[in-house]
Amino acid sequence: MAEQVNLGQLLLRAFRWFDESLVSALHAAGWPEVTRAHSLVFAQLGPAGTRTAEIARRAGVSRQAVHQTVRELQQLGLVELVPDPVNRSAKLVVATDRGRESTRVALATLAALEVELTHRLGRRRVQALREALEADWGPIIDARA
Repeated sequence: MAEQVNLGQLLLRAFRWFDESLVSALHAAGWPEVTRAHSLVFAQLGPAGTRTAEIARRAGVSRQAVHQTVRELQQLGLVELVPDPVNRSAKLVVATDRGRESTRVALATLAALEVELTHRLGRRRVQALREALEADWGPIIDARA
């Protein structure tokens, strides 16, 4: 009998399907420079900008990794660093006009991917998946406590 794949692996595989499909579609739409790390940072940006430490926390990666990715995104003209109006010593990562355009393309792509997934899996399965993911799972389980 085949070994059952654990739920964490299945969720990661589903995330990768969406993310790799997104990056592939962005490349096809004329955004060849976008990487998985770039899309992960962009997914954490708020409309008024977000501090790098907050991006790292939301994405579950190191601040150093976020700083490197933000530098790459700056070089591509997709984000800029602006002063944080709340804390003058901090900076916010803000999408540029070009970055906002890539976000519009990405959001349209994600909607199309959901339609494609519905064709592949069926409306009921996708709706059940959405409902399970939207449910409140409660606080993080901290085994150290």
